[in-house]
Amino acid sequence: KRTAKWYDYRLIYRNLLSTGPGCVLIWAVGGGREEYQVALERTEGDELRWHCTCADCVYRTDRDPKHVCKHIRGAEKLLG
Repeated sequence: KRTAKWYDYRLIYRNLLSTGPGCVLIWAVGGGREEYQVALERTEGDELRWHCTCADCVYRTDRDPKHVCKHIRGAEKLLG
């Protein structure tokens, strides 16, 4: 079993425009086996959608669109 580690979230992109569709924020997430990216996207319908490059998010959201990985949950906590 792996030992518990803290994840490091580093903001690498922030869209300064407050409206319109597109990427809003991107974080580089380190501290695990690999580094991942977590992104927050604004859709044309002004809905916010999360994306993560980890295998858990990529494969499990195909089967369950409401699935949220631990990296996204951490980014949500950063935003409050």
